[in-house]
Amino acid sequence: MTLNPTLDEAPLRRFHLVLSSLAAMGTFIDGYDLSVISFQALVISNVFHFSLKSNPLLYGLLLTSALIGMAIGGVSFGWLADRLGRKTMFLVDLLFFIVFTTLSGLAQNVYQVIVFRTLMGVGIGADYPISSTIISEFAPARRRGALLMYGIMFYWLGTLLAGVVNFATLGLGEDLAWRVSFIVGAVIAVPVVAARGLMPESLRWLVKNNKMDRANRVAESLHVRITQGAGTVRRSVGDLFGRYWKATLFVLVTWFAFDIGSYGLGFYTSTLYREYGINSLSRIALFGIISAPFPILAYLALIVMVDRVGRRKPNLIGFAVMAAVLLLLPSLIERNPLTLLPLFIVYASFEQWPGGLLSFAYSTELFPTEIRGFAQGLATTVSRIGAVLGVLLFPIISQRGLTYGTLFFVVFIALAFALSYVLAPETRQLPLDETSSIEQHRT
Repeated sequence: MTLNPTLDEAPLRRFHLVLSSLAAMGTFIDGYDLSVISFQALVISNVFHFSLKSNPLLYGLLLTSALIGMAIGGVSFGWLADRLGRKTMFLVDLLFFIVFTTLSGLAQNVYQVIVFRTLMGVGIGADYPISSTIISEFAPARRRGALLMYGIMFYWLGTLLAGVVNFATLGLGEDLAWRVSFIVGAVIAVPVVAARGLMPESLRWLVKNNKMDRANRVAESLHVRITQGAGTVRRSVGDLFGRYWKATLFVLVTWFAFDIGSYGLGFYTSTLYREYGINSLSRIALFGIISAPFPILAYLALIVMVDRVGRRKPNLIGFAVMAAVLLLLPSLIERNPLTLLPLFIVYASFEQWPGGLLSFAYSTELFPTEIRGFAQGLATTVSRIGAVLGVLLFPIISQRGLTYGTLFFVVFIALAFALSYVLAPETRQLPLDETSSIEQHRT
């Protein structure tokens, strides 16, 4: 009699692609929403009569409101996902998003937009730890990296759609354009909630929580066998700063530093176009459409290589290219603002390698099942604090010149590179139960 394979040994099946796609819709919505606001902030500020120069704090809060909500949602929902299960929170987080995105589109002033988008961000922030966790816990070891990178790639598919919607809605007039753009995001999320209701609960989570009847039913439906038991050793949140301190330090600080540079520049790309003389909103929206396919191509390359080359090398290469582009940007954009387009394309493409690996691979692979959701949620929260700082501080520092603003980012990218070089382990093709102990055995 031939035994069924384990989750780690199982061949790649249609189930894995469907589950990863449904999980990835959270990052799709994130990419759509954050890309929509980076452009629509120009429109909203026109409608409500303020600008980056006249009220930089209000402009910054408009841009970062969803990120602030993500910082709240990441750690809180990640903890709940470890306690209540992945599937339950997988549905609740998108309901949050649907309700408050709709209210954002109906807001009567910019302050309501900020409040509703903050609450909407709670749902998006919750989806990061749950989506990446559930993909990693079902994925075969040999293809786990590819499935995780496939999941995070959807961020840029969302960005591409945001560019199209931004461009298409301009004909509706400024007061209606931003409202329709927001509500489109809510409409997209409705069928995703319905489809996620058909997904199984994480088999690893069921086993670790002694829910063996349900675990056996899931295992039978997937034609896999259960090898790991609930065990007597239970990991707690305190282990993040004890047994797993190296992994925690690496993921939290590196992802924090990455998001300062990534979001700090990314959120102001549309604003920089205008600041340097490109005043046509339709042209700026078109640039967003042109830019989006290139990071998708970068992810396709990463999907191919991540389970062969591994995680470390692409991570380090990405940080090195990001730093190089930031150093070149001030002098080139001063000569011709159109150079921002190719520079941003290169920056956004190569930043996907460390960004994808930190947010969906390392942040789930380096921690055990019992605390994986909280660990990923905590990392999401810390990273979004970095993103908020980057977005709020960039215009303040850049008042002394764009060079100072980009050097501010370079410092943090260099820190992320250094930490990755020293602490980033290689986890390719290892069973998930082994990746969480790899740091403890490194010398």
